[in-house]
Amino acid sequence: MAVDFTEIVLAELMANDVTLCRACSESGHKRGFVLDAQPKVVHLDSEFRTRSTLHRFLHEMGHAVHDQKGMKRWEREEQAEAYARESMRQLGISVPRKVAARGRLYVGRMKRWGRNISAGLRRAHAEPAGAVVAAA
Repeated sequence: MAVDFTEIVLAELMANDVTLCRACSESGHKRGFVLDAQPKVVHLDSEFRTRSTLHRFLHEMGHAVHDQKGMKRWEREEQAEAYARESMRQLGISVPRKVAARGRLYVGRMKRWGRNISAGLRRAHAEPAGAVVAAA
């Protein structure tokens, strides 16, 4: 049974005066992003038919609705993850465990590696499970 969360997405956009862009000259629409501009625009090319894609949209909405100036990148990501989780809770929709775990891991890598997060991701894949990494 396919679920369509489009009505929830549209309601969220209207409630926060944010628009949705599914394709423009910017790249990255598959993963989603928000540019720091007015009016706020969530750039995300997705059909909203799974809890995972709804969470991704709500994560990007978290970036759009909060003033994140002056925050570290991991703090911005942590705030967006919290917004997505809380929004889904308020809607009575459970966050998939894998999505919640992926969000925690992403914020954790961001805390450890900062702007060099891709190096942290590469290193995490290269380390054996349970390996302890010394902090630099």
